[in-house]
Amino acid sequence: MEIFNISNLGQIKKDNKRRAAALGFFDGVHKAHKKIIAEMLKETDIIPIVITLDKSPKEYFGHTSVECLTPLEKKSKIFETLGVQEVYYLSFNKQLQTLSAESYIDKVLKQLNVEKIFCGYDYKFGYKGVGTPKLIADYSDIEVNILEEEMIGDRKISTTALREFVESANFTGYYDFTGRYYSISGVVVKGRQLGRTINFPTANLKMKSSYLLPKTNGVYITKTKVRDKIYKSITNIGYNPTVSEVKDKKFIETHILDFDAEIYGEMIEVYFYDFLRKEKKFESFNHLKKQLQKDKMVCEQKEI
Repeated sequence: MEIFNISNLGQIKKDNKRRAAALGFFDGVHKAHKKIIAEMLKETDIIPIVITLDKSPKEYFGHTSVECLTPLEKKSKIFETLGVQEVYYLSFNKQLQTLSAESYIDKVLKQLNVEKIFCGYDYKFGYKGVGTPKLIADYSDIEVNILEEEMIGDRKISTTALREFVESANFTGYYDFTGRYYSISGVVVKGRQLGRTINFPTANLKMKSSYLLPKTNGVYITKTKVRDKIYKSITNIGYNPTVSEVKDKKFIETHILDFDAEIYGEMIEVYFYDFLRKEKKFESFNHLKKQLQKDKMVCEQKEI
């Protein structure tokens, strides 16, 4: 799969390749997103591509990072797994923000020789979001395929629902809506190494991207992918009140079961399965150790 990071629309070079495009932001790449891509992949003799943004418009207008479910690297891996051949990440900057809907069709879709587009019923584009799938059909000869909303039970499948699931630690709901458990990735860095003193070493995670995290600080039952192998683990998100008074930085620390190797500087991925308990301040290291042993036992016995 080829990835194109477009900071200026002049970087899009016209060629003779025929393309079908899935359009949207795709944060979370949930089952409705997957259906859009699956419908596109039914087309033969045409290159299946995704055209999306490098950041949420909220991030651009708010001048701050927005916690996301699937940062670009993770999103790209999912797209590749689904069978997409090209991904175009358009930089949401002043040029794109002020681009009219018609100019977007001319400078992006037509420039890429897009013959067919696939999108959700609520897809919007162009300056102030006035562009709609109907406009594409009216303004060009591009074939437009619109997928209606998808439901699970009485709930619409949406990125908003996914964010609520993560924040409330409803990881089963997240799985039902996406087909995978929520995960975060990062590099293992040296922490205070206090876990070693109670025979409970942890991998301290420094995230490469701004992931959305559950709202409740505490211990979670997880699995961790290290060196392409999956291990059960327990992960603490919070401020470690037993050993620290610092409240301006959250720590993400994972104790990986049945694992004993030096992994500083390595990338790991943590998958969330269940919430175990809230973070609390213990009277002593010994009390903390006893609780962690109980946490570990619950994780060992849980079928995940």
